[in-house]
Parts: sequence; structure tokens; C-alpha cells
Amino acid sequence: MFKALCVDNHMLFPMLMGESIKSIEFVQGDDVSVGSIRQLNFSEGIPYKYVRQRIDELDADKFYCKHTTFEGDVLNDGYKYVVAETKIDPKGSGSICKMTAHFHPSPGTKLEEKGVIKLSQENMKIIFKVVEEYLLANPQAYA
Repeated sequence: MFKALCVDNHMLFPMLMGESIKSIEFVQGDDVSVGSIRQLNFSEGIPYKYVRQRIDELDADKFYCKHTTFEGDVLNDGYKYVVAETKIDPKGSGSICKMTAHFHPSPGTKLEEKGVIKLSQENMKIIFKVVEEYLLANPQAYA
């Protein structure tokens, strides 16, 4: 699950969610280097064009990754940047995935006024569910 969500997402997300994510490309660095910058390009029909994210931390041994969305029209809704963290903890024969987002508003923006938080929460759940379903249907993909 960790590799699919945090490392190979540039290949997997457009394949699984092409109706939303057109492509993910690295404009600096690569998929495993801290400081790398990736650009997510959204598909037509999505109200946003792109976002750029910096990989802040990536620890495959602890199943933890952290990235900052620092550019893109999604931030025009009153945010300077958004920091997202994913942590996967093994539990029994499965795992528990915790995804957290920290929204940093522009001065004068009240978080409760913005629908972006709710939308982000829903999108995180959808992404997890789509990846989980893919891995369950294709256990050999990340065996």
C-alpha cells in the first residue's frame, strides 16, 4: 500500500483515476528523493488545472511520507500551502493508514469558510479506496 500511495503514485494515479488526474510528472528530482517536485495535472472537467508538490519526507522503512502543495490554482481558494502526511502502520494481516492534511491559510482567510478542506478529505478517502481496490484485485502488482 505504501509504495502504491507514496512512491509509484505518479504512474498509478493517472492509470486508476484518469478521469480526474491526467498525469503526474517530476519537474525536479524523482519519486524517491526528498526535495523533488512533482506536478499533478488534472483532467478536463476538473475545476483546477494543476498543483505542484514538494516531497518533504519519505521513509519507506517507517511507511511515512510528507509533501507540501505549494503552487497551483487549488490554492487560489485562500491557502498559502497545504502539508499532507501519510503513515501506514502494520496491524495483524493488514494495516492502518492515517492520512492527515494541514491547511495554512492566506492572511484573512477563515478555514471554516472554505470548502477545499471537505473536498480534500473526500478526495483522500477516494484515492485510498481506489488504490486499495486495485491492490486487492491485483495482489501480484506489489507482491
